[in-house]
Amino acid sequence: MTAPSLPDRLGDDLSHPIHAELLTLVGRFRFATTRQLARVTRPAYRSSRSALRQTARHLVSLNRAGLVSHLERRVGGWQGGSQAAVWALTTRGHRTLTGSRSRQRPQLTSTTFLAHLLAVTETQVLITETVRDLPDTTAQVTGEPHSWRRFLGPHGQPVSVRPDLHLTVKSEQYRDDYFLEIDRATENPARVIATCWTYQRYQRTGTEQQTSGAFPVVVWLVPSTRRREQLRRHLGAEPHLRADLFLVITPDELPELLRSGPPTTT
Repeated sequence: MTAPSLPDRLGDDLSHPIHAELLTLVGRFRFATTRQLARVTRPAYRSSRSALRQTARHLVSLNRAGLVSHLERRVGGWQGGSQAAVWALTTRGHRTLTGSRSRQRPQLTSTTFLAHLLAVTETQVLITETVRDLPDTTAQVTGEPHSWRRFLGPHGQPVSVRPDLHLTVKSEQYRDDYFLEIDRATENPARVIATCWTYQRYQRTGTEQQTSGAFPVVVWLVPSTRRREQLRRHLGAEPHLRADLFLVITPDELPELLRSGPPTTT
């Protein structure tokens, strides 16, 4: 017997196709604001204003059904600390979407970690908006923990790199791969450099190249030009780090990177 589809599991009260799409998006993002979800579902509506209004209405329906919850919380360090309704799956929503019996406790997420997760969601939304306008181009985004890579260190010890996202942008003419690190300017630059060294050690194993043909560019997405220049200075002070493996950009520079691809070096 074929398992019922997600729309069938939602029932007649949530029969609009957007209900299943929104539930899937909240599950994929873990946390998202109404505006972020409206930007992803924008093609289903006549205008951005209509998308925002209708998305809010449909989220209320999912909330009343006990499938999503919202956290009215001032999220420091994210979009100027603005007050926004942040949505997450409830335990019932998670079980409806995945069939898993695990519990969900979104209210226990710390404000700092929530700001980071919302920044990761914002990155995925920006990727969706950008690639949507590129003809015959697709984007495949993989989040944690499936984006992580493990390998053996020089003494046989297990080592891992843990990008927030792995991204593949593909058309008939090209394929670009990226590891995305969402930096919130909360870590000492020395820790960022240490992570870069770990990426370079992973690159030297050749494991990723055997799978995809090339090693992804490691992109540090930082919240300000000041942080961008700070990290670029520290990277430039490491003569044995491969310059072509790393980029430091702000979010408003990401669309151009997706359109044009990573810069090449000799």
